[in-house]
Amino acid sequence: MNMTATKASHALRVTEKVPAAVALAFLRSDPRENVFLLSRIQRGGMTDTRHPSHGRFIGAYDEDQSLRGLMFIGNTGTLVLSVDEPWVAAEFVDPLIEAGYQFSICVCEFSAGREFLSKYKKRTGRKPVLDRKQTFYAIDSSTIIRKGIKEIDMEQASLDSIDELTDLACSMVAEDLRLEDKAIDRRHYRLRMTEKVVEGRAYICRNTDGRAMFKADMAVAGSEGGLLEGVYTPKDLRRNGIATRALWTLCRDLFGRDAVPFVALHVDEKNKAARRAYEKVGFVEIADYRLTLMPPVV
Repeated sequence: MNMTATKASHALRVTEKVPAAVALAFLRSDPRENVFLLSRIQRGGMTDTRHPSHGRFIGAYDEDQSLRGLMFIGNTGTLVLSVDEPWVAAEFVDPLIEAGYQFSICVCEFSAGREFLSKYKKRTGRKPVLDRKQTFYAIDSSTIIRKGIKEIDMEQASLDSIDELTDLACSMVAEDLRLEDKAIDRRHYRLRMTEKVVEGRAYICRNTDGRAMFKADMAVAGSEGGLLEGVYTPKDLRRNGIATRALWTLCRDLFGRDAVPFVALHVDEKNKAARRAYEKVGFVEIADYRLTLMPPVV
């Protein structure tokens, strides 16, 4: 359903007509928290495409024609919100429902997520299967630890590693989102890993026997910044400092090559082991985020 026509809300005007320059200026007010949305615009513009990594941008304006928030509806069901005040997030609910858009995962600042989901649940009756607080971290050349961490052999993943990376990615998602193996679409993750390998955004560490002992990939990597995801160490290899060494080596190399100005990521607030690993490397907490997983639409 097309939402090109302006939709009226009780407080804000919500529309798909958002000039790229206006959207970029809004998002650049905090590039670390908005690195994903900045990358979508810089890579694909503001128009909807069929590419799975792109989608639609919808803006909310006040009576002074100032942009107060952006909502991104990804073609694969990812919803990302960026607003200047939490209440603005709720203004996107009615237009979202009226346009018939569905989402499977929502990522946004914690308070904004509460406003959005509260209204969304009242309107639709749909309840999330997972709704948790995420700690949002960032690191740059000024915060990365300089000494005391031992380098580890890190390789940019090749096409020969795709099946191995796919297995690790599926194990990570099952553990992180508490899903049954049968609920995970392996083909989907294989396509994602293939894209990342081809674009040079997937990394892997191996032990002397050739077994993968760490993986990580970049959702975003460029002049707008880096967004790290897919960080995973197999369970039986944890508590050996592998993740700390691997993250440090990766970030150091990225900054050394001026590949990105910073690296951001978010992690389950309750995952204390992962948080310790990030903080040992020099990641600094900058915000509380919310990750919400919705049940499939029947």
